[in-house]
Amino acid sequence: MKVRRVAVIGAGPAGAIATDALVKEQTFDTVRVFERQDVAGGSWVLTPSEKEEHKYRLGIPSLEALIKQCADIGVPIPKDVYNGVPVETAVTEEVNSPRLRFAETAIHEDIHTKLPPESMGFSKEPIPITVPPKQDSQSRHGPDSILRPRGEIRAWINSVFKRYGHDKLIEFGTTVESAEYIDTEDKQGKEWVLTLRKLVSTKAGIKNLWWQERFDAVVVASGHYHLPAIPDIPGLIEYDKKYPGKITHSKYYRRANDYAGKRVIVIGGSNSAFDIVHAIRETAKSPVIAAVRTPSRVYGTIPFLLPKVDLKSHVISFDAAEDKITLADGSVINGGDIDVIIFATGYDFSIPFIPEMKSVHKRIPGLYRHIFWKENPTLTFIGMITGVLGVRYFEWQAVAAARVLAGRVQLSDHSVMDQWEKTRLAERGDGTRFWTLHPDIENHFEELRAFAGEPASGSTGRVLPKYEKEWEDVWWRLIKNRQEWWAKIAEEAKEPESS
Repeated sequence: MKVRRVAVIGAGPAGAIATDALVKEQTFDTVRVFERQDVAGGSWVLTPSEKEEHKYRLGIPSLEALIKQCADIGVPIPKDVYNGVPVETAVTEEVNSPRLRFAETAIHEDIHTKLPPESMGFSKEPIPITVPPKQDSQSRHGPDSILRPRGEIRAWINSVFKRYGHDKLIEFGTTVESAEYIDTEDKQGKEWVLTLRKLVSTKAGIKNLWWQERFDAVVVASGHYHLPAIPDIPGLIEYDKKYPGKITHSKYYRRANDYAGKRVIVIGGSNSAFDIVHAIRETAKSPVIAAVRTPSRVYGTIPFLLPKVDLKSHVISFDAAEDKITLADGSVINGGDIDVIIFATGYDFSIPFIPEMKSVHKRIPGLYRHIFWKENPTLTFIGMITGVLGVRYFEWQAVAAARVLAGRVQLSDHSVMDQWEKTRLAERGDGTRFWTLHPDIENHFEELRAFAGEPASGSTGRVLPKYEKEWEDVWWRLIKNRQEWWAKIAEEAKEPESS
């Protein structure tokens, strides 16, 4: 394949490193980055901001649509845009509502990284430690916490773009509404046609401006933290309809004071669940109920054994008629005693601009090495993974994708790519574990480093360093420190009772 024009979708950490890897290959005539927000940073940008929050109605637009997997399906595109001329349309709720489009970021004011900066930065662009941790971070993560606040991470991502002048390649405030692979105008090949939209000021007021641009390849770096995943628990849809506004998702959590004096259930067992539990246990009505099906494979139940937290088994049903919530151990919670139910149950993949790419069991089938779409490798993905050193691994993915698109690395034939996916499914199973790096982290890094190879002679291509076990070890030390800190808090809370 001959690739000269590349579009990058998203200006978060994956987009930042993908852009740099592409530019440094020195083979592409055009690299364009499209970001729907007005600044770089991706999911580390708080939207809406605290000042703008009063303009929005944060919350799930339709719980039923999320559960039935028919949310975030894209919007109608004006037919005239296909005639090759820009089109202006009126601003509408369907097209422009951040809530209906799931455009708000899934972070809150006091969120911190889940990894130490040494484990998270890129090889040539480490994360600087510019400020000491805030007092509330120390109280939740330990006095020696090295977890970094969201503002630092957003600034770091922005610096990666600016360091090499790549910020000039970004088209901010621009949403990719459609990406279609169609015949070129001369019918001699195929190309990607992106339908783009942004708000513009006109004499008639604010309008949507739609237009199209053409590319040989597309790199999707828009992340997977915008569409909430909520399990299909019996009775949940009916319960939500009878008690609207009672059920929410961790995506819409913003601050602990919003739950002051309220009776809260947090459903889920991973990072977002215990982060919220730790934050609100001092403000919500005690105890905060943590309903956990599967504790974190890393932390276990320790994060939920703190004072003012009641660890319970997972929810198996909701009864709207009786206003009851039944747990797996047979116990029942009276719904009338609960003000808010927060699902901290993660996110699903959603690519509304390519409707044929559907999430199945919380993964996108057909991605070779989690990067290349087998059906058409001119479509690549950066950041469709999770599990320890994830952000650092974006660099390995970006370099591999850039080398393939530059024609310097050849992909295996279709049968080999099929077998890779089948083997991965057999070893890890379907769902989240399929695209989780942990526990064989080193193998992932080294296999992709070997695949990408060295940069071409005379080029400025990025050099992937050999995996260092210290990247992982510093993370495990952090885990141990946090567990010890939480255990100390729990033990100190018991002492007055025993004296």
